[in-house]
This record gives sequence, C-alpha cells and structure tokens, in this order.
Amino acid sequence: MYIGTHTTLRNSITRMAISQLRQELPEYRVGQNQHRRITNLSRTLDLLARDFRYVQRHDLAPFVHWNPDAPIHRWFRYREAYSPDLIDRLRLGQRILDPFCGCGSIMVGAAQRGRRSIGIDVNPVAVFAAKVKLSPLSPKQTAMIQLYMENIEQFGKTSSRWPMPALSIAEKVFEPKILATLQKLRRSIEEFSNEDQAVRNFLLLGWLGILEAVGSYFKEGNGIKYRNKKRQKGTYEDRPEGKWQLDRFGADQRRFVLNAYRNQLSLMLSETTQWDIGTWRKQTVLAGSAMNLDRLCGRNSFDSIVFSPPYANRFDYFESFKVELWFGGFVSTYEELNNLRKTSLRSHLAADYCQPAVAADGLEDLIDLMDRDASSWRMGVADLLRGYFHDLREVLTKCRYVAPNARCNVVVGNSAFAGVIIPSDVLTASIGIQAGYKKATIVEARHLTVAPQQRAMLKGFERYMRESVVVLE
Repeated sequence: MYIGTHTTLRNSITRMAISQLRQELPEYRVGQNQHRRITNLSRTLDLLARDFRYVQRHDLAPFVHWNPDAPIHRWFRYREAYSPDLIDRLRLGQRILDPFCGCGSIMVGAAQRGRRSIGIDVNPVAVFAAKVKLSPLSPKQTAMIQLYMENIEQFGKTSSRWPMPALSIAEKVFEPKILATLQKLRRSIEEFSNEDQAVRNFLLLGWLGILEAVGSYFKEGNGIKYRNKKRQKGTYEDRPEGKWQLDRFGADQRRFVLNAYRNQLSLMLSETTQWDIGTWRKQTVLAGSAMNLDRLCGRNSFDSIVFSPPYANRFDYFESFKVELWFGGFVSTYEELNNLRKTSLRSHLAADYCQPAVAADGLEDLIDLMDRDASSWRMGVADLLRGYFHDLREVLTKCRYVAPNARCNVVVGNSAFAGVIIPSDVLTASIGIQAGYKKATIVEARHLTVAPQQRAMLKGFERYMRESVVVLE
C-alpha cells in the first residue's frame, strides 16, 4: 500500500513536471538563444574594437551635442548642429572643410575666428540658411530691412497671398488666419526687396525661421508632430479644439504672426554687428552631396576636416524639414523631394537602396545577430546599415583625396537595432583605415541613450552607448 501510493505520487509529480517543462521549454529555448546571442555580440564587439585607441573626453559633450542659441546661429534653428567651439577644442587649424555643414555652425565659427572654410550640404534649406548667415549686408541694405519692419503691419494686410505649395498637408500645418498672414508676408518679401537678392534672402530666412513657432506642428524625432495632440504615456491625446489654439496663439492670430516675424527680424538685425569683425566673405557654401566631394571642391590645402554625418538611426531629415522645403520654394514637387532623399547618405529608409553596397568589415556579423522578429528588421534596417557604411566609406575616401594631409574628425553616435548595438564609431574608424588613413582614434565624448526596449535587451553594453569623435590621420 505504502509503496503503491508513493509510486503513484511520484508518477503524478513526474507527469506534472514534464507538462510544466513542455510549457516552459519555448521560454527556456528563447533564454538560451538570448544568452548565446549576447555572448556572440560581446565577442564580436570586442573583436571589432581591439585595433583602435580609445580616449575619454567628456569635456567635449556640450560641444558635440549643442543648443545653437547663440548670435547668428539662432537665426534659423537647426537642432542637429554641433558647436563652433570644436574649432578650438579639436585644433582644426586655419582652413577647414565640413562636408555636412548643415546651417553652417563651423563656418560661422571660422568666420568669427578669422579663418577660412568650405561647407557642403545636400539640404537646400540648410545651404540657404548658411549662405545668409555668412553674407554681410551694406548699411543701405540694413536700412531697407528696417523700413520693411516699420511697415510690416501694412504688408500683413494689403499684400496678395503667395501661392500655396503643393505639399499635401499645407493647410494642416497652419491655422487658416495664420496661413493667410504668412502668405501675404511671403508675397511682400518678393515685392519689397525690388530684386535686391541679399535683402530678399535675409527677409526670407527670417520668415522661414518663424514657421515652426507660428505653426500647428513641431519637429520631433523622425518627422513632425501636431500641436493639437498632447503626449501621454505611450500615446497621444487630443487637445480641446479651439482652446489649444487660443492658448498657443492668442485671440488675434494675425497679430501673433506679425509680432513673431517683427521680433525675428529685429533679433537678426541686432546681431548683424557680428559681421564687423572676422572673415565672413572668405567662407564658401556649396550645395551637393558629400559623396561628390572631389567634383565640388577639388584638391585643396585644408588643415583639417570636420563633419557629423546623419547618424544611422533611420531619421529622415527631409521629412522633418518638409514644411520649410515646400513653403520656402526649395521643392515644388514630390519628385524633387524624393530626388533629394535619394542623393542623401543612406541613413534613413527613404534613401536609394537600388545602389550597390559593400558591407563594412564586421557589419555582417552584427546583422546576423539581429532579432528577425523585431520591427526594425522587418523595415529593412539591415540594408540601411549596409548602405550607410558603404556611403560613409565613399565620403571618407573622397576626404582623403581632396585633403591628403588633413586630419579628419567625424562626430558620430552609436545606435541599437533589433537587440544589437551598432558601434558606428568603431565601424567608422575601420572604414577610415580602408579609405587610406593610417591611424584612427576613438574619442568618447558623451553617453547616449537608446530606446527603452533596446536598452533593456542590451543591459551590460552601456559602454557602447556613446557619441564619439573619430579622429583619422
């Protein structure tokens, strides 16, 4: 009896254990696979990193990640900018090349320090902003702008409306009265400047500079968001219609726009005294792709190269700047916008992936470790990474060609996709050596955060979550 009962109980427990094990086996296997993947990732990252020298310089953190709220720089806000103080911090010398110049922070800094620079960018809004910042006006021209400001009220009433761009969301990004006022001001700029291109460009940059502030949208992440939505945890909540507009723009939307534009022009005029000292006319801004660097500027005697390419993070900066691109007249069709996307570095999913891509050393090992069930994998992040580092190798090869004796400084941030860290700084150092540079140093400037889900999956890899300056010599 005792033995029989014990045997029955034991068999019952065994059946329960087997049943439970069968239920838990998928999780157990997932855990095993995760452990194996993490082990392989650690080994791969260590192998990639072993050939380079590493330096920590956290004093560079506020300069690689910079809020451009300084005279002239703030005429048109470009949040991806880095500080012109890098000229001094990195000892960039007297003649500087920036193949991804954005709105010209390095070039403005070079002018203020009495140096020379050449900047290149594929985004026509950024090129336009940089050129205006670097183009001193005559006293007669500043007097014209002052006169325009004094009559801005009249222009906002009597001018006819500038044509609406063909942007599909044009009427969604501005309230009707705000849109009408902006269009009248836009028309007045062309009529008032009377073919004085410098005056026209100054007024237009001021107008572009207020669009986001007076708009029903704002730039965020990989595009734009709308002000009628309030961010809540994990979602967006509708703001009460009518109330949010009143809170944001006040009761007189037309006056809100006029005041914003008047204040913007007043700020810009007050800072034109910066042009009194420096080498402003010795800076050159070129429109085009950094991958055509050799054709754009040829061989030159640069002391140094500095640039921060778009990071491999899927952000499409043409998407976030589409309001300025369309309303400023820099694109007039979707074909033109898509052509810009296709000429840019393959850092986003709207780039041209029909072009060939030779993977960087070690990149395929990282791609092989990615979680195939992750949304980023399904979106095509593997092709993005192959294209991105292929294009970056092309840029570095051209940098080496146009300035064979110059030190090259690349500000770059690492990223994480599908449970795998992508050490962009290490891969950039590696392809820099392939492009002909003899030595690469990775200078860690600051810690970067990654998406919460990726951070949870990559616990223990925090040292790779960083923004660095890769110095190639």
